[in-house]
Amino acid sequence: MHSGILNINKKKGISSARCVSLVRKALNQKKVGHTGTLDLEASGVLPIVVGKATRVSDYMMGKDKTYRSLIEFGKKTDTLDGAGKVIGQSSKTITRMDLEKALEKFRGEITQIPPMYSALKVGGKKLYDLARAGVEIDRKKRKVTIYDIKLIDFDFPYANIEVTCSKGTYIRTLVDDLGEYLETYAYVKELSRTRVGDFLLEDAIKSDDILEIGKDSLIGRLESIDKALDNFPSYGLEKKYFDQVINGMTIKIEDEINSLARIYVGEEFIGLGKSIKSKDGYFLKMEKVFYDRQD
Repeated sequence: MHSGILNINKKKGISSARCVSLVRKALNQKKVGHTGTLDLEASGVLPIVVGKATRVSDYMMGKDKTYRSLIEFGKKTDTLDGAGKVIGQSSKTITRMDLEKALEKFRGEITQIPPMYSALKVGGKKLYDLARAGVEIDRKKRKVTIYDIKLIDFDFPYANIEVTCSKGTYIRTLVDDLGEYLETYAYVKELSRTRVGDFLLEDAIKSDDILEIGKDSLIGRLESIDKALDNFPSYGLEKKYFDQVINGMTIKIEDEINSLARIYVGEEFIGLGKSIKSKDGYFLKMEKVFYDRQD
């Protein structure tokens, strides 16, 4: 079994689950997953976790992300993107200066209400399934952070923006709220995710190419599991401790590790661990072992 993370560029119009299915087929391996759904109407970076890397999917979901969005002002759709039907129109004209001032209001910590057309589950049911059935329910507000938001170009009624944000941010909601703030309507006409953590669009494999480039080429493009954990400090051990560490045995160490750290034996990444203190000093305790011994 192979393990690692594939940086996939999902094309518009196919689901995140479809990308997982393509990778599963290409690698002939069942243990494959994604790290958070990318909208059907969106394209861009979709990290796919393979083998033991499926255990770091939650860490990948927590990464900050960057999006490029083409906005059309003067219209509102029921899905907040181009796939929906127009349910509101406005003839109000806004200027570049109006928009730049408005964007400043959305920088920092903001509150959003998740859209009905989303994969978020409430009571075990996905919101978009309820929305398609004509059911709308109350959704809890959530705080998200917009680290940066900038105007790339503007030609009314269209504008291109780039947004760097925390996990859980809905760009469709952001754009809809932006339109409301400007006392008009706005929806996402096009959306591309250009970055998830250190996974960049320019390095990604096109989803159309997954079955074309061959199994060996895909395996060669697998990123190491620890790339998903680069926000944790690292701690190294000598090679003589290898068997003890991968088997979860405690090892006496010189240093205190206050929080989880990436543990390496020599150059091999093993997993996440931290120190425990006793009267005899500090001991390393592995919390999660990701090392995949290829026999």
